[in-house]
Amino acid sequence: MDTRKERRRRPNTVEWGKNLLIVLLVFSAVYLAGRSGMVHELSGGTPSGWMGSLISFFRSRGEAVPVEAPGDGRPAMAAQAVRIAICNGEERFAVQYDTAQTDRLFDAVGGLLGEGLASAKSPEQVDEAVWRRALQTPGVYFDFLGQIPLDALYAWLGEGASNPNLSGTARRVLLARDSTDAVVLYYSNEETGLYYACGTAVIYSGHMEEMLAGYGGNGAFFAFEYGAEQSYAELDPYVLIFSAPPTPGAYRISNPLAGVAGAQLEALQNALSFRPQSSSAVYPVQGGITVREGRETLTIASDGTVTYHAPEQDASRYMVAEDGQSATDAQVIEAARELAAAAGSWAGSARLYLTELEYGEDGTQTVRFGYSLEGAMVRLSGDLPAAEFTVRGGQITDYTIRFRTYEATGETTLVLREQLAAAALSALDREGRELILCYEEIGDLAQAGWVAQ
Repeated sequence: MDTRKERRRRPNTVEWGKNLLIVLLVFSAVYLAGRSGMVHELSGGTPSGWMGSLISFFRSRGEAVPVEAPGDGRPAMAAQAVRIAICNGEERFAVQYDTAQTDRLFDAVGGLLGEGLASAKSPEQVDEAVWRRALQTPGVYFDFLGQIPLDALYAWLGEGASNPNLSGTARRVLLARDSTDAVVLYYSNEETGLYYACGTAVIYSGHMEEMLAGYGGNGAFFAFEYGAEQSYAELDPYVLIFSAPPTPGAYRISNPLAGVAGAQLEALQNALSFRPQSSSAVYPVQGGITVREGRETLTIASDGTVTYHAPEQDASRYMVAEDGQSATDAQVIEAARELAAAAGSWAGSARLYLTELEYGEDGTQTVRFGYSLEGAMVRLSGDLPAAEFTVRGGQITDYTIRFRTYEATGETTLVLREQLAAAALSALDREGRELILCYEEIGDLAQAGWVAQ
């Protein structure tokens, strides 16, 4: 059975990521020379005002208020997959790197995932060969980009519901038919490299079969299905490959908190439960301003970074669980997500997604979120998370949120075919790494390119 262990951050991948990008640039020069037309000069954009409707979701110290989720307000938006694949046993229809198309497909088939999680039985470890066979049988596959505890995923999809059998953490989840026409919930734990299967009460024939009918195939294959002769052996076996390379858009980045003052500052204070009142002290510090209430501080830097701190011996205004009660993973993640929604509401074209929940040796919990564009991760300068929250003793005692606004320029970026990028991986001796699109911040622009992780 999958048990929780201390989450440890993966080794920093910035340096070899840069090396990969350099090699890819060499391949790109040859590749793009044969293409007619180049990427046009990126057009500018005026950032929209951010003050209008920041949501105040903590009415008073320790009292949570319901939060409007970014986008259309559905709680399940927090659980949106970035890539989905439907297999009928003979061919596969898949979508990735297209937020609108992925959202539509998730709306159509995401309910099946909720049904599978609701009735999931205790997980049993299976071989990777079983996982691969299941990917090729009738079913639907979801990739959430980050590591999500399954109980938190079900809480989002089931509007707070719980299932005590959901004890694992996964990024990739699969619902597939077995030989008896029952549906099995599979997932992979990337931290341990292990695979698990849970029986469910879902039956394939009828309801699920009807929901997945009609999708056919669009030429999507996993790298492991090509075989070594196709030059994809260097890739992670679960990279989804299409007949044509993706065409990611380019985005302009702006700081929605630039020059924050007056009514804008009050709105931000309200959104983060720092009431603009006489008991609050606001004073300038190097590179920004600090708001202090008692011993709690909220620092708003001129670069858009907002930092909160409460001394450990003091009570924080952000209570996750009632006194004396331990918070579940789902409660911890949801409390952090509600706070992060202040940034997500003003991220423009970007979305926040959960990257990991980490347990420290001292019992602290750290929740991290990243930005994504078109289902591709955004790597902030310094490889920093978009938002990071620390929970101690059932309350959020520290957080850092990096506000950004991403606006589409209307231009696209040409990228290499996966096969050429895989050759670059081979040159860097990065066998078995996952090749994904990643947006890098280059000045005030966010542009996509292949990286390995």
